[in-house]
Amino acid sequence: MDRTFSRAFANYPPPADLTVSEWAAEHRILSRESSAEAGPWRNERTPYMVEPMNAFNDPRVREISIVAMSQVGKSEVELNIIGYIIDQDPGSVLYIQPNLDDAKKFSRLRIAPMIRDCDTLRTKVSEVRSRDAGNTVLQKTFPGGMLTMVGSQSPSALASTPARYVLGDEVDRWAMSAGSEGDPWALAAARTTTFYNAKMVAVSTPTIKGYSRIEKLFLDGTQERWCSQCPDCGEWHDITFDDIKFDFDTTGSGRRKSHTLHSVHWCCPSCGCLHTEAEMRAQPARWIAENPGAIERGRRSFWVNAFSSPWRSWDKIVLKFLEVKNDPEELKVFYNTVLGELWEDRGDMEDEDTMLARREDYGTAKDGTPVELPDGVLVLTCGVDTQDDRLEYEVVGHGHYGETWGIKKGIIMGDPNYDEPWERLDDVITHTYRFANGRGLTVSMTCVDSGGHKTQSVYMRTRARLQQRVFAIK
Repeated sequence: MDRTFSRAFANYPPPADLTVSEWAAEHRILSRESSAEAGPWRNERTPYMVEPMNAFNDPRVREISIVAMSQVGKSEVELNIIGYIIDQDPGSVLYIQPNLDDAKKFSRLRIAPMIRDCDTLRTKVSEVRSRDAGNTVLQKTFPGGMLTMVGSQSPSALASTPARYVLGDEVDRWAMSAGSEGDPWALAAARTTTFYNAKMVAVSTPTIKGYSRIEKLFLDGTQERWCSQCPDCGEWHDITFDDIKFDFDTTGSGRRKSHTLHSVHWCCPSCGCLHTEAEMRAQPARWIAENPGAIERGRRSFWVNAFSSPWRSWDKIVLKFLEVKNDPEELKVFYNTVLGELWEDRGDMEDEDTMLARREDYGTAKDGTPVELPDGVLVLTCGVDTQDDRLEYEVVGHGHYGETWGIKKGIIMGDPNYDEPWERLDDVITHTYRFANGRGLTVSMTCVDSGGHKTQSVYMRTRARLQQRVFAIK
């Protein structure tokens, strides 16, 4: 029995001694054509990419997805993995780009320089020769395997030869269907089914919420985010744009506007303390998973945004936002490529079904009661419309950058000339509305329409409630 086992695996390569990050630190040279910092790879330069690279060596993990902004090093991670495969753990590799032109460009500008500049790869992959069918722009052979580069729209390339490794770059820019044969990622996954030790890696900048392929892959995985520790309270948080506070002045008008920043700080969601970029870059940081159980299904997913990148200062990010904030199309590009965040299209609804589909469930508290306030609400207001026989009100939650949530809406029947409907309105505006953690907010300001036939009654009742910040408006 042992002899049969030994014969069957006599030619199988022994386990690699290095992890991907260790291999990169030892062998990878960043090429001058594609890197602003050409020279030996340094893991300490992008510490947030060490764990995604080493996940490739975890025998429990079969699928890895990385969501990141542009120019944060995500493609270099795939290059490190390709180099590691060629040198340490060879096998057939399928590398998928959005289209064939992208694949050719990536091969010439990224793959070829990496092979040229890394000694261990140069000895294993020969140069492209017109007479060598095994080494072309889109195909590289090496001892024990082959690297094939294809476009996402080619069904024949995605559904032919089995592959132990599948790597996908910018998957949100892929074709929705490879010809008429369906999702390219699913077709590529089918090619790995005969390999017990197969690996699939997908990286991309995100696009539109609800339509993003990389968002779906991220949610199917461990949902890990690169979090920093607050210097004051010690809590760990992902630094997001919603928590960035800045002061600025604007001069000029129209297209000649210019902005001057006075300060940029991160506000800790737990304690509210403000910290500069220098302070937060000096703090410890680590990956924290929101869905750790996904590793039992062989899936790890990572999300890193602009504020972790060593190549983008917080000042430049904020200034870019101020430049594009009034142009929806430019703002969309900013969210996707600079912040590395999903863009949520909030245009006009097509019909009532679409409107209903956008409802949010704010969840349930530990005591089983419904949560009244979603995370993100900073202040509450109440608007009241006055009719001859009723008061109609809506409590609205307000967050960063004009985001609002409907909190409570209702009708109080009764003639506004009498006290009873106003006393019932008092219950609405003095009520403490609770978050999931038990903390709460009360209504900060109430505005009551004084138009119509009840104007004097509105004036009298709002004046009596002035200390509750209840005002009559037109």
